Formats: sequence, C-alpha cells, structure tokens
Amino acid sequence: MTDAALSLKELYDKANADLEKARRELNEIEALLRQTSNEVEKLQQRELTVSNRLRDLDVNIDRYNKADIKNFYASAQEVQMRLLTMRSQLEQLQYRQQATKQRQSLLFDLITALEPFLGAATPAGNVGGMVGGDQLIADIIQAQEKERLRISLQMHDGPAQSMSNLVLRAEICQRLLDRDPEMARAELSALKNAINTTLQDTRRFIFDLRPMILDDLGLAPTLRRYVQQVSEKNKLEINLMVQNLDMRLPSHYEVAIFRFIQEALNNVIKHANASQARVLVSVRDDLGGARMIHVSVEDDGSGFSVNEVLSDESGRRNMGIATLRQQVETLLRGEFGVESAIGRGTRVEALIPLPAG
Repeated sequence: MTDAALSLKELYDKANADLEKARRELNEIEALLRQTSNEVEKLQQRELTVSNRLRDLDVNIDRYNKADIKNFYASAQEVQMRLLTMRSQLEQLQYRQQATKQRQSLLFDLITALEPFLGAATPAGNVGGMVGGDQLIADIIQAQEKERLRISLQMHDGPAQSMSNLVLRAEICQRLLDRDPEMARAELSALKNAINTTLQDTRRFIFDLRPMILDDLGLAPTLRRYVQQVSEKNKLEINLMVQNLDMRLPSHYEVAIFRFIQEALNNVIKHANASQARVLVSVRDDLGGARMIHVSVEDDGSGFSVNEVLSDESGRRNMGIATLRQQVETLLRGEFGVESAIGRGTRVEALIPLPAG
C-alpha cells in the first residue's frame, strides 16, 4: 500500500472513530436533555403554584404576617432563579445537540467520500453503525420532542398563566358578591374582558400551531391572515405577494411552505431589527420547463455575514438557517439559499419542484 493510500486509510479510520465518539456524545446529550426537560416542567409547576400563592397574598395581605410574606417572596425568587438556570442549561444542551449532529453529518460525508478510494466494504448508508434511515427517524423524533417542549413552555407562559389569573379573579368576585355587590359587578365586567382577551390569545396560539384554514381554504388565505396577525402584533410592515397559485397543493407541501415562511418571519422578528419585510410565493417555469414554487422572505434589517454564521461550529447562530434548509431540502426536495450583508438586510429563498398532478 502506498504512502498516500496509508494516509487515506488513517484518515478514514480516524473519521470512523470520531463518528462513533460523536454518536456516543449525542446519546449522552439527549439523555441530559430529557432529564433537564423534566426538571424544567417540574419547576414550571412549582412556579405556577408559587405565583398563585403570591396573588392570594396580594388580595388578602391582611391575613399574613411579615414572616409569611417574606418566606413567600423568597420562595418565589428561588423558584424563578432555578427555572431561569435550568432553561439556560436546556438551551445550551440544544445548541450542543445541534453542533454534534452537524459534526456527525460532516464525518459521515467524509467517510462516504473516502470509501471509493479505499475500496471499503462498509456500505455508504451504514457508517459507524448508524443507518441513514435510522438517523432520519432519530432526527424526526428529536424534532418532535423539541417542538413539544416549545409548546409546553408557550402553554405555561401564555394560556396557563392567563387561566390561572381568571380563576383567581373569579374567586375574588365570589367573595365580593355578599360584601360589596357594586364592586363585584365591576370586577365581573373586568373578568369578562379578561376572558375575551385570553380567548383571543388562545385562538392565536392554536393558529400558530396548526391553522385550521390551511386545511379548509389553502395556503394563500392562510398566509394572508398569518401575515396580518404578525404585522399587527410586532409593528412590522409585511408585504405579501402570491402569484399564479390558483391551485391547491398536497397537504404536506402547504404545511411545509407555511412553516418555512413562519420560521423565516420569526427570525426577522427576533434578529433582524427590521421595519419592513416582503414575502413572495409564486409558481413559475424553470429553464427546463418544469413547474417550480418560488418562496422568498426578505427584510430591510441589520443583516449578517453569511459565511461567518454558517461556519459557527457551536451551532448557536445558524440554527434558524439549518431549520429552514431542512424544511426545504429534506421535506420538499427543493433548493435553499440565503443572501445577507451587514446593514443590508437578509433574503432567504426556496425553489421547490411542483408535485406532478
């Protein structure tokens, strides 16, 4: 065997060893993620209990002595600090998980590229004991768990907290009925307004999770309503253009395209510091005559260095881009692109083959 062949073999063996190490690290991280997620959920329940006690304290402060008040507030501060710490740990673990998966993918690509030169017997889809299909299933399951965690956090901070407040206000009304009917009526009127606000917030929450009109009316009407809500809520001017989309797409196409635009606008809101955004969805023919769906989300925000973000090994800065790319390339077999420069805004684009029939 020549020196070059030996060097390639050494590189191949090292990549396989690193891939196995990355797999073990990923298993450890995911075990820690599960433990930390469970701890966060328990702390959320404790925080809810403590918050209810504090609300009762505010309403009936004359029933408590100074020691009780001090203990209640100390307990609330302790729970909140612990919850903040655990959420931070959870976020760091998610970043580590993403970075490890990216490293695993790069090692897999390297091993696959080296195999033809070495005549290795290891099948391209079964490197280091990780079958390509199994990895895809693992990624899907992990994505589901991450989404469930996100929903549970939003439910806790949104509808659950609001409904807890409603219960407390209803109890106040109940106590006021005999003591002060006029104040009870005023409190009931305020309670009615609070219930209506909570109902609207819950409807928006449900819409974000899975818009019913996406199934009933299709992609274009859903996008119009969603863009209007996002624009009003975040004081962001959004121009939506839908061209030549006069047909219904398969359900998974409509869901994936909606999620792509939803994720892209979330990135604009969180990171871009933009005042305007433009969303385009159009159907057109490519040079070969094939029908394609073109999706573009553009903003006038602060922008970023694409090369710098994509090369971030920690995965912290490119998670949003990785999610968008996965939605387009994995789910829809399309092409994804991103353009940005500091001070010149950002544009993310997808070019998706139109399904036959």
